[in-house]
Amino acid sequence: MAVFDGKPCSDAAGQAAFEKLIGKLRDTAGLDTSVQSGVLATAVPNAFALPGGKVYLFDGLLEKAESPDEIAGVLAHELGHLRHRDSMRELIHNGGTSFMIGLLFGDITGSGALIFASRQLVTSSYSRDAETNADTYAIETMHKLGRPAKPMGELMFRVTGKEGGKGLSLVSSHPLTEDRLERMGRADADTLTIGKPLLSAAEWQALKGICTSGKT
Repeated sequence: MAVFDGKPCSDAAGQAAFEKLIGKLRDTAGLDTSVQSGVLATAVPNAFALPGGKVYLFDGLLEKAESPDEIAGVLAHELGHLRHRDSMRELIHNGGTSFMIGLLFGDITGSGALIFASRQLVTSSYSRDAETNADTYAIETMHKLGRPAKPMGELMFRVTGKEGGKGLSLVSSHPLTEDRLERMGRADADTLTIGKPLLSAAEWQALKGICTSGKT
């Protein structure tokens, strides 16, 4: 069960840019238009998927992103969870899957953005295999689009820092951020052929401002 205080962001230009980005990813990933997605106005830097084909990006993560490729990789990772049948069973059992699970337990009390009631969220139910498979899916999807996967890892590292040696039990079921970043960099070096940017500079700025509409 998940409870949200974050409201959907609806700036028109930002929404158009988001729909363009998620549409490219969805089409390339082989998912139909039944997949629902959106950006929620909350400071928590995360993204996640829910049963029924729903993917949400938090504005807190979008604010920390420096390029469309970073956000595209995150969204492709979450689409990977929806695509894999075994991960869907995990989604149904646990109520959702988080891109960076440990971040849900930092300033979450202060922000009031998200509360997961399922005790399974802090256990090994989010297996390293499921996360590694979702990363693989993201790498493959990004490469099909002619875009690098490494920016996704760079965004993760920007948020979490180096995790090795911290003894973070909450993220023990996720591969370490630095290992994921290294893997994505190797994959780019081995197989990537650069294609066109996923968004124009103007579209990227519009996406970054998707949650500004209505703010005072």
